[in-house]
Amino acid sequence: MTAAAAPEAAESLREKARTLAEEVLVWAPDGEDRPSLDQAVAAVHQLNAYGERLCDAVQASVRPDSPDRTPAVLGEARGRLGQPLTSAVPPFVLTTDTIVRRAQNLARLVTGLLSALDADPSTPPDLGENTTNTP
Repeated sequence: MTAAAAPEAAESLREKARTLAEEVLVWAPDGEDRPSLDQAVAAVHQLNAYGERLCDAVQASVRPDSPDRTPAVLGEARGRLGQPLTSAVPPFVLTTDTIVRRAQNLARLVTGLLSALDADPSTPPDLGENTTNTP
């Protein structure tokens, strides 16, 4: 990717992440906006991928001369992103409602990462090329 295309790709990723997060946050368990299980699982995977790239971009935008200004959202993101959908502790029932809640929590996290990036617009983030989430 050329240097001129990097900011466009970064903005495209931000817009895709923001759009998906907004879509997921309006899902209602019993409403018309309720997704299928497959849609909810796909959203979790995509939000994880966006979140990991945004997390890296936020980390890269932190100035080395001000480590105390590291956004708190980074610690939360590092602990929550890439976690498996299933629990090692049985019995864990994987329901649509459970996955929707997980997707909505990730959407809130992605929104926080986007806010952290928006707080310092002078630093164009390097969001990389990877679009898959590999736990």
